[in-house]
Amino acid sequence: MIMSRATLPLLLSLALCAKAAYQPLITYSGTTFFDGFDFYGDIDNTTWGNVTYVDAAIANSESLAYVNGAGNAIIKVDNSSQVLDVGIQYRKSIRLTSKAQFDVGTLFVIDALHMPYGCSVWPSIWLNGVLQPGQVWPQAGEIDLIEAINLMDHNQMALHSYEGCVQPANVTQLGHTLIHNCNDTTASGCTVAETKPGSFGKTFADNKGGAFALQFDVAGVFMWFWPRANIPTSITQAKPTSEMNLTDWGTPSAAYPASGCNVTEFFPAQQLVIDISLCGLWAGIPDIYSEDCPGTCFSTNIAGNGSNYGAAYFEIPAIRTYTVNPGAIASVSASGGGSPLTTGSASGSVSADGPGASQTDLDQGSATRVGGRGSGWMGMGMGMGMIGVWALVGAVGGGVL
Repeated sequence: MIMSRATLPLLLSLALCAKAAYQPLITYSGTTFFDGFDFYGDIDNTTWGNVTYVDAAIANSESLAYVNGAGNAIIKVDNSSQVLDVGIQYRKSIRLTSKAQFDVGTLFVIDALHMPYGCSVWPSIWLNGVLQPGQVWPQAGEIDLIEAINLMDHNQMALHSYEGCVQPANVTQLGHTLIHNCNDTTASGCTVAETKPGSFGKTFADNKGGAFALQFDVAGVFMWFWPRANIPTSITQAKPTSEMNLTDWGTPSAAYPASGCNVTEFFPAQQLVIDISLCGLWAGIPDIYSEDCPGTCFSTNIAGNGSNYGAAYFEIPAIRTYTVNPGAIASVSASGGGSPLTTGSASGSVSADGPGASQTDLDQGSATRVGGRGSGWMGMGMGMGMIGVWALVGAVGGGVL
């Protein structure tokens, strides 16, 4: 199919017709937020930070993962234990992995009031591909929605894959591309730096946080960030059973259209991961650490009584997931709970002022694979290698949908 300006109105019309394609799937919120996740229970053996990711029992007994009085999930670094400045030592922290596996055709919306920051701190919220026997990372891919270190003032987004996956040049996005090649030869992946102010650090916290979203679609992978005051109405007014309408979302911060990276080839089912590491292979690299922070990463920060980690925590009112595949909703319903499924009873909605109204409390049920391939708001095959609408608009000099 040859692309022309005459084609664009038709494509936009088709996109708008699909605006209500995303149906509620799983909401993680309230008193049973953590029921939808497994605790890692091991040292950081992936990015080699100086942390031990504790199990659920320790996380609960030491209040490292809990739901506060406002109904928001708190996920934090231990800030009270003494760690010796000798040999290889670890401070306790949290890594959560969703029990559910999410297929292509899933939408994620994350409301965060606070994210961890400070020297040595390395938080992230990301999707990790489910490896099959004989596979090694990143053969099942990785998608980073939230990731930054130390005293950075902006978020970074990335895809990690293998040869054949790239971000095309001149995509329509608000962020600044740092690396186009997603083949993880440098462990950086194809990286986009957020350009909207207040996406990380103290400024994010002072502004009561904001919302992040990730569209995992046959058309590509697209990511957004909005400060609290600018969260779209479609999100702030969403109800537990509402379809998600993306037409007021604006241009994404990061766009990875399928024209450069075939999502269905490089990214099978993914699990949602939330973690906080310290130092390690990014935050702790001496030349990188010294750009913002004094002393040395371990001795100056991790060693000692931990009182410097008072800001090293997530406060999350809700994480909502949606799907274009009705079969995924049926699968979740069959696993126990309902359709759509929620893991919590409080602070269910994202609002411009913070946590919103409560939701019906439903059990998480057993682990399940959810989501499904689909043609979300931006996704149309159209015989064009599944190029997303954002890529199409950019190709002909169009504006924001």
